Amino acid sequence: MKNKEMEFYRAGMERAYRLYKEEGPEALEKEIRFRNTTHINSPLLAKEIDKGIEDIKWHTIQTVMAMAIGVLYSEFGFGKKRIERFRDAFTEATSGLEEGIVTWADICCNIEDLTGVKVDLLERLEQRTGMIRET
Repeated sequence: MKNKEMEFYRAGMERAYRLYKEEGPEALEKEIRFRNTTHINSPLLAKEIDKGIEDIKWHTIQTVMAMAIGVLYSEFGFGKKRIERFRDAFTEATSGLEEGIVTWADICCNIEDLTGVKVDLLERLEQRTGMIRET
C-alpha cells in the first residue's frame, strides 16, 4: 500500500475500533452495512452523515418554500392568509420527505402522473441513481 492509502486504512480502522468500543458490535455491523450499501468513502460515521443529510433536507425544503412564497406573492397576488395556508400545506406535504416515507423521485413521478407536467429533477435523479421508472 502507498503511504496515503495506508493512512486512510489506519484512520478507517481507528474509526471502526472506536465505534465498536463506544457503541458495540451491532453499531459496527450497521456501519459496515451502510458503507456497503451507499459506497460512501468518508471519514464520517454513518450517523454523522445522516445528520448532515437531515440538515441538507431541512435547508432545501425551507429554501424552496421561501422561493415559492415569494413567487406566489409577487406573481399571483397571494396575501397573508393564502400564503399561510400554502406554508401549512407545504409543510405537511414535505413531512413525508423529511421522515423518509417518500423520496424526491416519488414526488416527481406523482406530479407527472397527476398533472402531466414533467419535473426536470426526475431525469437528473435517474441519471445519478440509476433509478428506472416503471411504466
